[in-house]
Amino acid sequence: MWPDDLYDHFSRIDKLVFEMDQFVPAENRGVTEFRADLAGMLVVTIAAMYETCVKSTMVSYAARHGREFEGFTERNFSKLSSKIGHNDLRRYARTFDHRICEKFDTILDRRRKLTVKLAGKNPIKQLDQILSWRHDFAHAGLRQTTIGEAIATHRLASVVILSYHNAFNGEV
Repeated sequence: MWPDDLYDHFSRIDKLVFEMDQFVPAENRGVTEFRADLAGMLVVTIAAMYETCVKSTMVSYAARHGREFEGFTERNFSKLSSKIGHNDLRRYARTFDHRICEKFDTILDRRRKLTVKLAGKNPIKQLDQILSWRHDFAHAGLRQTTIGEAIATHRLASVVILSYHNAFNGEV
């Protein structure tokens, strides 16, 4: 399902969730707060993984157009710091080429409609939710989700990241 260059990042999240459930099962007594902290750390990890995927997508694109462009892109986007919401991604895509932004819009709109039809949720809003949980946990220690809810939200939000990647790689 995931492109080869994103597979390791996304599979790492699945492995983390498997290990959380294996070593700290929800049915164990007295683990509720610890699992809530694990969920917070999970959304921080998911958001960081999304940042990495966005950066690597842009750097790979730039590398196909020259070493200097690759180096410039690496330096320019070295610290996205959770600035990977939908509007941020559109702005980054437009920076490279307005046609990439248009392709991103087209791919994402098609997938958004399908996701809403199948799951009843908008993947763009799910990405916003991941970023909000990440911010709240990282900066205020707020526990606002469960591991199950975080991974379900991630599955839907990843549609946005995959669409972004596809737009840069000429896929429709």
